[in-house]
Amino acid sequence: MSSTRTRELEIIIAHSAGTCFGVEDAIAMAQEQRQPILGPIVHNPIVVEDLANRGIPILERYSDLDELSEAGVSEVVITAHGYPKELKEDLDRRGLEYHDATCPVLLKWVYTKIRRFEEEGYSVILMGNPDHAEIIASRSYGTGIQVVYTDEDVADLRDDLGDRTVAICQTTITREKFQYLVEAVRRTKYPNLKAIDTRCKPVKNQQEAVERLAQWVDAMIIVGGFNSSNTTNLARIAKNYLPDRTHHIDSVDLLEERWLDDVSHLGVGGGTSTPKEQIQAVQRRVAELFDGRVRYRREDRDGELIKDDFGEDDEI
Repeated sequence: MSSTRTRELEIIIAHSAGTCFGVEDAIAMAQEQRQPILGPIVHNPIVVEDLANRGIPILERYSDLDELSEAGVSEVVITAHGYPKELKEDLDRRGLEYHDATCPVLLKWVYTKIRRFEEEGYSVILMGNPDHAEIIASRSYGTGIQVVYTDEDVADLRDDLGDRTVAICQTTITREKFQYLVEAVRRTKYPNLKAIDTRCKPVKNQQEAVERLAQWVDAMIIVGGFNSSNTTNLARIAKNYLPDRTHHIDSVDLLEERWLDDVSHLGVGGGTSTPKEQIQAVQRRVAELFDGRVRYRREDRDGELIKDDFGEDDEI
């Protein structure tokens, strides 16, 4: 008599996957204040849609302040990515009250470093995506800050910054990208460039966890907004090891059953703007799609696997 062996799948959640304290505080502030938000509070469409469904207006990030005043808006919420200094000052001049949900890492660490380095006579180079809201805001807290993100940006750096130059980085950039840019500037422009890694700790933890996990699982699913810098960077890191088996999704509806073919160990990561409930929804949907026994595990800080509190082992 022949028997068919039941397929087994282990779903492993990367250490630190899910929202960080800054994002959680920003969402809580938006829910508490219930005032118009100047842009997506975080780069996650599900979170933004939920706030909109609660009746909280989501405005353009750099809204015309004249139009806000004419529309009778008297209070706004600033998103977790920060807001340019001059626009905050404009809000003050117009008597528009703002509730600042800017991530504390930016307020208390990045902006402080920019001011301190300039006071000490350094020219500051900011390494990150010039179109990202965080970089747009951060550069406004210094004087003449140059932003570098590509080889072309490095080549375009001014030649007269002097010997006291320092580089800091976008909080969500990858370590490899930051190191590459630093080395390029040192090699071609400023050999004595001082470099300070200003990536936030939750981002560092998530990047290291995804890199560790992607090296031994069969496939990776990265959960979070496509417009989220830290989430897309997690997908990029995983693709270094699983180029054809890394899938970045922002909704469980995008999951495909064929992604589970020949997969025994499935890693799941989520960015700092990805609610844990969204990660759990992915776990549930994977279990529905998989024809066999599903086990749930998660990584601890040291990369050891422990039972996931998500639930008991299920047989589907």
